[in-house]
Parts: sequence; C-alpha cells; structure tokens
Amino acid sequence: MKTSIVLLALIVINTSALLSEPLASLVKGVNPWLLVALEFVLLLIFYINTQLKGLHEISRIDLSGFELFVVKPKDKTQGFP
Repeated sequence: MKTSIVLLALIVINTSALLSEPLASLVKGVNPWLLVALEFVLLLIFYINTQLKGLHEISRIDLSGFELFVVKPKDKTQGFP
C-alpha cells in the first residue's frame, strides 16, 4: 500500500509539472518528452505493482486447517467398567 501511495504521488507531481503554468517555469529547460516518458514509466510501474499485489494475495497459502499429526484425546473412563 505504501508503494502505491508513493507512485500515485509521483504521478500527480509529474502531471502537475507537465500541465501547470507556475511549475512550468521550474522545468523550462527540461524536454517535455522526457516528462511524458517519465509519466508513462510511473504509470507502468504502478500497474505492475498493483498486479503483483493481486498475485501475492492469490498465491497466499493458508495452512491453518492442515493437521499433520492427528492425535485422538485419551478416553478418561478407560479401564473402568
């Protein structure tokens, strides 16, 4: 979840650098295609991250109901008529 939040924040910051006028003066010397490529890479990383998280949830193995040795409790009335 933390990685997704960081990636979303980076995507928003990169998009705002591309589209907003005040931040455009800060990135005036930067080629806009570099920022577009960075935006695409961030979106791709976000997609891969969400897919791997879903894969992790699917591949989780629950062995809580698995009983390796089944031991029957001793009968307390054993030996008494």
